[in-house]
Amino acid sequence: MSNAVNLKINRNSGIQCLMYFAFHISSKYPVDIVAQKMGVHPDTLYKWINGTHVFPAEQIINLVNATGDLGYLEHIADKCDQCIIPKIKDRKTAEMMMQMAEMFLSATNGNEEKFLRRK
Repeated sequence: MSNAVNLKINRNSGIQCLMYFAFHISSKYPVDIVAQKMGVHPDTLYKWINGTHVFPAEQIINLVNATGDLGYLEHIADKCDQCIIPKIKDRKTAEMMMQMAEMFLSATNGNEEKFLRRK
């Protein structure tokens, strides 16, 4: 017997709202192309977008890869009180980011949590 949990995104969830806005309101992405990239039938994608079928959590990665939109992951991260940090492929940018992180840590004297909570 499997202990796997079947995770689903609730109908009318934030993800579904983001999808509805991106596909219907702003027409940001063509459903046929995104569905093909996700490996699903366009009718299935429409059902997820419209909230008539529950969007499976395991499809979020495919949705992000098909659209290139990190907004879906950012929404989930925000709900978990986390943030998304994109992978840096450029060496100069990575070095600059490391220098900024070191400057931040030295400016906060190791009390970065206390510093970040002072909003």
